Amino acid sequence: MSTFAQAANFVSMHQSAHRIALSLPSGSSSYTFDTKVGFKEQYAPTGVTGCAIGFGTGGCAFPGGGSLSLPEFTGFQMQNKEFKIFIPAGTRSFLFSGYAAQSTQSAFVLRYGKEPTRVAPLSGAEYQDAQTGERIDSSFTRLVNEDVDHFVVHDGGGTLRFVGGQLDANRSSTDQGKWLYVRQLSGAGLYDYQGALDVDMPKYAAGYAKISWTTSPFPDPVDAASPTTPTTPTTPTTPTTPTIPTTPTIPTIPTTPTAPTTPGSVTTNVVSTAGQPLKLDITLTQTTADVAASEKTSVWIAARIPANGLFFTTDVWFFRKVDSWVQLGLPNPETVAYSSQITNAGTLKFTPTMDLTADDLRAFNVEIYFGFKNSNGSFVNKGKIW
Repeated sequence: MSTFAQAANFVSMHQSAHRIALSLPSGSSSYTFDTKVGFKEQYAPTGVTGCAIGFGTGGCAFPGGGSLSLPEFTGFQMQNKEFKIFIPAGTRSFLFSGYAAQSTQSAFVLRYGKEPTRVAPLSGAEYQDAQTGERIDSSFTRLVNEDVDHFVVHDGGGTLRFVGGQLDANRSSTDQGKWLYVRQLSGAGLYDYQGALDVDMPKYAAGYAKISWTTSPFPDPVDAASPTTPTTPTTPTTPTTPTIPTTPTIPTIPTTPTAPTTPGSVTTNVVSTAGQPLKLDITLTQTTADVAASEKTSVWIAARIPANGLFFTTDVWFFRKVDSWVQLGLPNPETVAYSSQITNAGTLKFTPTMDLTADDLRAFNVEIYFGFKNSNGSFVNKGKIW
């Protein structure tokens, strides 16, 4: 295996737009979305104490309990092999996972509060030890309390779970905010990343007020980690060129910043009635330049059953074909596309039927995702659409 790590350049995951589906208004079948960039805007402690924080969710997560989940982040196409996530003060639990093609191998090293020292890929024995010794349900408390590198590897099943569990059984929370650093040591880039934080609301709000922010138009907490010297030399390889800039582009005029955009825009409407199998009307809109750059495109519609969605202990993904649900058995996503290699156009419409009613799907906490292939052949995950 070759290594991806060169000079350390950990890219903030918060510099990608968090696209969150807002609660469906009463009597409406059209979902709306909110998008913000930078931790300061994404998770500002606004709203009614104990009920709303960051994005409006339309109701109390834990009424009167002083604890709630921050809005999930999902759908990231992180091509950078070194990235970071901010874990704020007041965090009680943290869930973080990614998705890889089945029957493939990927290895990562994580460290809380400072950059990991490991840069070389794992040996076969180390990979096996990391796989057999996995204890995800207690990994969050170990990350916070152990000042060491932590290895996470893909078991070949699709979902790659990085972090899980509570800080402790007493529902304690972190005393200060720190960055979690992630470095990919080997393997192909993951399809997407997603995660969720549960916080003590008053402690989180107090910690947020003390954060020192970067001067970016999309502020993140200042990164106070000290550079580290790798303990293991990097095996000489041809560096992998990232497919997106390793440093987010900052507008030259910081007034009224515009959030970074990703190719294509997607709107979703529910066109089925209560009691009928869920049917969605999905519209993909692209620019003339995007269409001109690619005569053909492919589209994917997937259902995610999250861990603990009823009896599932890990995330499970199903892909919608026109007439059936399938799983990805080979590392060839075209085999599970809803529409494969179709003629591209500025506006493309799709009306998949999900076979089950909305109530049936919600019983399993099912989420529907949408993605397509852009002009350079890369997969673009537009995130959750239902």
